[in-house]
Amino acid sequence: MSDGARERRMRRTRRALITGARRLTAAHGLGGFTVEQLCAEVGISRRTFFNYFASKDDAVLGTPARDPLEAFGEQFVAGGRDPRGPGLLEALQELVVRSFALLEGPHDRALMLEVLRREPVLLQRLTESMDRHVAQLAALIARRQGCAAGDPFPGVAAAAVSHLAGHTVHELLEERPAGPDPEESPPLAEFADRLARNVRLAGVLFCPPAAVPAAAPEDSAVLPPTTSSPGTAPAAEPSSATEGSP
Repeated sequence: MSDGARERRMRRTRRALITGARRLTAAHGLGGFTVEQLCAEVGISRRTFFNYFASKDDAVLGTPARDPLEAFGEQFVAGGRDPRGPGLLEALQELVVRSFALLEGPHDRALMLEVLRREPVLLQRLTESMDRHVAQLAALIARRQGCAAGDPFPGVAAAAVSHLAGHTVHELLEERPAGPDPEESPPLAEFADRLARNVRLAGVLFCPPAAVPAAAPEDSAVLPPTTSSPGTAPAAEPSSATEGSP
């Protein structure tokens, strides 16, 4: 079996486990079924289940057994020591895209809402998991950039990138036409392209083109035009006082 076929099979199994766990939870509650029953429904062994998830709760939430930030974090940090490597923003985008490949799963929102209504404890776990991942990402950014203790830059950067990643996922799911498998996640390249676009648009908000001072009438003929294309922004000049700089 080729690597591509193996990956597709693993993705189908992962989605089937998540969907099955959520359906069983919505119908019977977390305590109303066992891992063995879930595995029988999907057609895999109990041993195989733990290659995907550490627990039944994790299957419901879609939390992978392999934490993406633990899997790719050290490589992200080490990249900051390579002067030929990508800058921080590009490296963060790469990390988010690689994490998306491990986190993708079914997207039946109605079913997930029913699960959370039945088991409110899972909402708390989901919130705690999201907060933990933002904190982990902030710690990785601080290490990569060599930030001093107490520097607020890593936390702000982690929160901003995490929000843009979540927004990109929701945006794709809303706009992407339904295919043969409605639970199939958008292709990785499509997610990466849309994330890059959204990062550029955020750059327009945070680093807008500099305003040209109003000219005196006699000077108006020599001033260049001040047009700009939507969705683009010039590179911001770094400041020596910028927090988060190595």
